This record gives sequence, structure tokens and C-alpha cells, in this order.
Amino acid sequence: MYRSSRSVKITYMLNPNAPLPDDVYDRLPGRVPVLDQSILVDAARWHEALNARDLPIPVGKLAGSGQIAISRADVFAVANQEPTPAGALQLLWYSLAWGLGLRAPRLHARLDAIADDPDRASELLTEAWRSVRDAGDPETTYAILTKPHGAGRIKWLGPAFSTKFLYFAHGPDATPTHLILDRVVATKLQVTAWPAAPTTGWWPSTYGAYCALMHHWAAEASDRAGRDVSPDELEFTVFKG
Repeated sequence: MYRSSRSVKITYMLNPNAPLPDDVYDRLPGRVPVLDQSILVDAARWHEALNARDLPIPVGKLAGSGQIAISRADVFAVANQEPTPAGALQLLWYSLAWGLGLRAPRLHARLDAIADDPDRASELLTEAWRSVRDAGDPETTYAILTKPHGAGRIKWLGPAFSTKFLYFAHGPDATPTHLILDRVVATKLQVTAWPAAPTTGWWPSTYGAYCALMHHWAAEASDRAGRDVSPDELEFTVFKG
């Protein structure tokens, strides 16, 4: 328990040393299906929304028109450059587009928040991107974008989407150390490693424990399978359920 003078808060303990469940191991798909996971996106809607706020329009694949499919590999490719504020916004557009899909819920609110102070947003994103590239630990890097009790430092860029940005910030060549955590993954981990897991607003220490768990499972899976299993293959498998 953490007790303050105003309220009582519960730390929901995630066990980073929980054993790898057999049903997760048995469903590991290999690296290629992870990178190929694709989401349909309405590129024209993104162009219209960004132009309306005088924000930089996307370059690359998202610069097309109509409905397009964006894969994890496509978003990793956007991060294949040195971190800069301009590049950080491009990586954010792709991370959001991949995460939001065709429905793109609350897209206008999310972009309004960036447009309110694009310089601050791009500076925070660039700092987090550099931390990923410099092998910063997940807890510290996550805290660049997320406050101690789980609120995003950029309005409407909550923990789940912050972790998507951090994940893709590795680029295409690195083994990811910062992994996606969202409501679906947290819920599915409740049975095996995370009793009573909160499904939003994870603290930096919680995110660090989650990444440690996925790395622990990846190491165990690699030993059992006789091949390298990347931590994001575990995240993908848990998500797919």
C-alpha cells in the first residue's frame, strides 16, 4: 500500500519473473507476422486534419490518399533516422495512425493538443526517442512522456500511445526493449502475471516491470524453441490471445 494524507492508492504488483505460460509459448508466430501486422488507415483524413491545424503533413506511405495499410515494419522504417523534432512528429503520426486505425477515435482532440504547443510536444518526443536509441531503461524513458501516476505529459497522448511511440522509436534494426502496453495486453496478463491489473494509466515503475516480464518470457521462449524470440513477439502473442 502507498498511503498519503489525502487518499490511499494501491500498487498492483506485476510479477516480472512469472513463468512463461504454455498457451503463450505454443502460439508464438515467429518474427515475420509481428512485423507484418497491418492496420487500415484513412490517409486523406489525416491530411485534412493536419492541414487544418497547420501541422506537418505526413511523408512516405501515409502521404498517399484513400485507405492504405500500414504495418509495424512501415512505422519502424519511419524511425530509421537520427532523432529530430521534425522526425519525431512524423513518427508520432505513424504511431497514432497504426494504433487508431480507420475509426481514429478522438483524432481531432489528439491533434489539437499537439497544435496547442507543437514545439514542446516535439521536444518531449525527441527526448524520449533519443533515450530509446541510447539504450535508456524503459522506466526512465517512459517517464519522459508520462507523469509519476500515469497521466500523459502531452494531453491526449496517454500511456498506451506513448508506449507505441517508444516501441517504434527503436527503428527497424534493433531488438525492442521498450514494448507496447495497452488495455488489451494488460487485461490478458491478469491471469498469468498481473492480478487486478489496471487497464489505463500505468506508473513508470509498472511499465518497467512489464518490459522486464516480456524480456524474461522472450529469454525462456528462446531457450525452449532453439531460436531467438524477440520480446515484441511475446507482446504480439499476448495481444492476439
